[in-house]
Amino acid sequence: MRYLYTFLLTIADACLPLAALLLRKGKTHTFVAGRIAQREINLPEKIEQRIWIHCASLGEFEQVKPIIESIKHQQNCQIVVSFFSPSGYQYSQNYPFVDAVFYLPLDTPRNAERFIKAINPDKVIFVKYEFWFHFLTELFAKDIPVYLVSAVFRPNQFLFSKFGKWLFRLLPKYKSIFVQDKNSLDCLISHGINNAILSGDTRYDKVYYTSLNVKTNPIIEAFKGKSTLLIIGSSWSAEEDLLLHYLSKGNEIKLKILIAPHDISQGHINEILQKFKDITPLLYSKLKPTDSMSQVMVLDTIGHLASAYYYGNVALVGGAFGKGLHNILEPIAFGVPVIFGPHTQKYPEAQLAINNQIAIQVNTAEEFVNALEGLMNNPPKQACLEFIKSNKGASEIVVKELLNLKQ
Repeated sequence: MRYLYTFLLTIADACLPLAALLLRKGKTHTFVAGRIAQREINLPEKIEQRIWIHCASLGEFEQVKPIIESIKHQQNCQIVVSFFSPSGYQYSQNYPFVDAVFYLPLDTPRNAERFIKAINPDKVIFVKYEFWFHFLTELFAKDIPVYLVSAVFRPNQFLFSKFGKWLFRLLPKYKSIFVQDKNSLDCLISHGINNAILSGDTRYDKVYYTSLNVKTNPIIEAFKGKSTLLIIGSSWSAEEDLLLHYLSKGNEIKLKILIAPHDISQGHINEILQKFKDITPLLYSKLKPTDSMSQVMVLDTIGHLASAYYYGNVALVGGAFGKGLHNILEPIAFGVPVIFGPHTQKYPEAQLAINNQIAIQVNTAEEFVNALEGLMNNPPKQACLEFIKSNKGASEIVVKELLNLKQ
């Protein structure tokens, strides 16, 4: 498997220039073009210490922000961040606590050697699921300490299969592996991995601090008025269809609905407008606080959802009818209970939220209607707030270990 992996990525890397010519737009074009343009790694002169942090995408970057900010407040060092996907790369450009941002080249031996030599890090952090064989092998060969943070492990993961042994052998070489939950810790220990630390999920820290520094939004405030506000956060078609079913029931509750789609491309926005045409949805980007408001508004911008949850009463969070649940901790931090679909096995926070009676998992449109009406009638706001407070603190554990601070 290792040799097939290396062969396929080497071929893919060689084909990037051709792909850039053939692909003229879209996410794949951005993915390819960004790496083609990044021919040289230019960094400011190195100071006391340089820490390289790699994130797959925007979600992982949000997860590691509390660690970055804590490091910067406690130590004079440079933070270099790399991304696999364009969304995180583009979003992070103006983040003040990062000194440089790059795309991670494809994981070939040659790319790994060149990139690590150019970055010249003293310590490296990978976030959650990032296991890039050649980059890790090169780092370990150079005796550069590598940390894995907010990791989740399950017995059925590829790493623990007979085909994943070539990656599994890397796990003992990490300086520390910080895991989100005890199940992950037990999983590693059962396989003889003893460098794991139960820290929790750094996202609890991120959403907690976000809730303490609320960014008010006059447009959403005017839209909500005195009504109950349902927020469909990071929605896909499945969640939008649940909402359509609910509205078709002719409910009598004065409910306002904010749809924040995961995909804000013009094509998908047009699909939403067409789907809900009978109630004339409004586009956030076209509104002013003084405008007259409809029952439904579409949040067609990036960067406003987290603070929008401040105004919510209930949230339907997208992704769990497909491959991955989006962030349920953002609404919970504002006291907003959540509803989501059935596919949450990879997300320990989902089961924790259900156990604490601040979340409901649904499979059908009828179950969604019942869950929504139940949470509107008996909102567990205080339980949501206590849930976040009781689970925060992971960032402090990670930073103490990373910076060798006294416990």
